[in-house]
Amino acid sequence: MRPSLLAPVLLLAACAPDASESTAARAAVSGLAPRAASPAPAAQPSWPDLPDFADPRRFMDLDSLQWPRVEAPRPADMQARLAALGIVPVRGTVGGERTGESVRDYHLVDFSGDGTPDVIYQGPPYAMNDGELGTYEGTRLRMWQVRGGRAVEVLDRPTAMQRIYRAQAGAPLRFRAIQYGCCADPAWTMEYYAPYEGGGAVRYSPHARIGGTVALVWPARFWSAPRRFRVNSAGLTLRSGPEIGAGEEWSGWEGHGNALAEYAAGARGIAIAERADATGRVWWFALMDGRTPPRAAMRDDDPAAPVPLDRLGWISSRFLTEEP
Repeated sequence: MRPSLLAPVLLLAACAPDASESTAARAAVSGLAPRAASPAPAAQPSWPDLPDFADPRRFMDLDSLQWPRVEAPRPADMQARLAALGIVPVRGTVGGERTGESVRDYHLVDFSGDGTPDVIYQGPPYAMNDGELGTYEGTRLRMWQVRGGRAVEVLDRPTAMQRIYRAQAGAPLRFRAIQYGCCADPAWTMEYYAPYEGGGAVRYSPHARIGGTVALVWPARFWSAPRRFRVNSAGLTLRSGPEIGAGEEWSGWEGHGNALAEYAAGARGIAIAERADATGRVWWFALMDGRTPPRAAMRDDDPAAPVPLDRLGWISSRFLTEEP
């Protein structure tokens, strides 16, 4: 289930890099450093190195793409174009009817920056299992780089591309994607993908992952600049709202009210807003650094993920120490 604030809104996602984007972040896309086919965890020397975090309203806008604004002109026969590249949409017969991936969900976008339109599929996830067509919840993102007239698949993920960042002409794009939980799972994950070279092709791996929940209360007013901090208490709780509340049974952490995670002293984060509750306690809306993980949480991180999960929520400012 998705709250109305998080429901995809069709907005333009192609953009020049934000003025706030760091020099290091721009350099990461202006040239590709050779990396192994299975990349090691990405370094985060200037965490959070996110091109939209310094613009809070834009950061919180979980939008989706308007494909006509970012894709190359579509050929008259898209099916024939895909076939010429060696791409066969996943289709099968269910109940006597032919169904599966639609060519409408295939798009030509030069994500590699080499001047040749590449191919992106974003749509319902289908798969053939023992000759039978199966479908699953959510969205599937597949990307193929076109090289020498043939398509090389470089990404296949259960996620949806939201926003595209291109640093300069001729550079591979970076993008942000959102993955909603399956089967009424209240959790969602935002991922920022950066390019790397693997097997002679432009491939992608997340360099930042942010976890949130449908119960998250978003701030309405923001500071003029973010504030970095560390926890100085023996234990401090990240919550879905700026109060100690009961939370909702279906979307909460059983037995923990509106808590999302519990952090020990030394945990670090960065905040962009504050709000006081009815008792006068001041809460900061914060992004907690996954490199200083919680000691307990409603949602466990994926140990196989390439980078640790940062978490969004509200944390009491009473036991926080600001850092430069």
